[in-house]
Amino acid sequence: MSLRKAINLKCKNCTYDNKAPGTWRQQVTLCGARNCPLYDVRPKTTHPIPDSIKGYYRADLDEYQPIEPASEH
Repeated sequence: MSLRKAINLKCKNCTYDNKAPGTWRQQVTLCGARNCPLYDVRPKTTHPIPDSIKGYYRADLDEYQPIEPASEH
């Protein structure tokens, strides 16, 4: 298993609740465990997270923006 897949799996297992709103990647993006050693490398969505989901998690609406996919030059 690659390091990226291992991190994704760990974050998903730690954070994802299939009964809560949002996809697993949206939920992990909104993770508030800033003291977690994986926080800075956690998987993040590349799509905008709806305000309703951000509101459910009481996330700062401006803080969580989708990451930009790498552009080709």
